[in-house]
Amino acid sequence: MKTILPLLAALTLSACASAGPGTAPPPAGFDASASQFAGWVVVTGEEFRLYQTENEMRSRSFQCVSGALPRDLQRSSPDISGQRVRFSGHTMAWSAHGSGPLYDWRGSKIENLCHRDVVILADGVTVTG
Repeated sequence: MKTILPLLAALTLSACASAGPGTAPPPAGFDASASQFAGWVVVTGEEFRLYQTENEMRSRSFQCVSGALPRDLQRSSPDISGQRVRFSGHTMAWSAHGSGPLYDWRGSKIENLCHRDVVILADGVTVTG
């Protein structure tokens, strides 16, 4: 019995490590084929998280979609955090990002903090309210 428990623990840890982080479909109402994405945004380093409502943003729920602007625009836009915005751009399936933990979108690194099947590759942003 003493040898079975460590073996089970090792197998469990191995399975968890090889599975990696999972993703889920975007929140209901998110149109991955659109060219504009509106909502409330939180900027964290080189990535943003877009929420449909202000309440979701304030509670930091996981009802968000991750994305980024090109590096220079992302760096010059940290003051958009907490604002209602509209991003222009397109989405990319997270499965297409390659084998690394990050995706480089024109110099900005996307980690996919919202853990969705798609991320937003934005080209521009407008504060809408």
